[in-house]
Amino acid sequence: MDGPPERQPNGGTLCGMPPPLTPMSSILHTSEQIHRALDYHLQRHNLLTSNLAHIDTPGFRPQDLARGESFEAELDAVMATTDAQHLTPPGQTEGAFQVVTDPTAPPGLDGNAVSVDREAVKIAANQLRYDTLATLATQELSGLQWAANDGRPG
Repeated sequence: MDGPPERQPNGGTLCGMPPPLTPMSSILHTSEQIHRALDYHLQRHNLLTSNLAHIDTPGFRPQDLARGESFEAELDAVMATTDAQHLTPPGQTEGAFQVVTDPTAPPGLDGNAVSVDREAVKIAANQLRYDTLATLATQELSGLQWAANDGRPG
């Protein structure tokens, strides 16, 4: 059978593959991925600084955000926009951010498991990731502005 695959009412094809992204939907999908990653790192920063605020609370266990993918996978997904399959595999959905208690933090004598050094390292690493994603967002928006101005600086 030559020609394009038959479309189903839900926009997919008979073979079960999602329809290809158009250039506009690809741009919007990339921006959405960056936005979601920035949201994650902002929420994680707030949670990590909250851990530091509880450094003198007896029995407090530090918390963190769990996410199904690593930063490297997140960055690869944002940068690999040439194919819809690179962003989210079919049948998988991006999960919400889940707060988890850090099981590896050793408690002190009062049961508090917050370590200033450990939390400071997490905050610094999270900030670097956030800054990287913010730079990508700026470049994405600059590219959109350039395209909207027909290639003239804007």
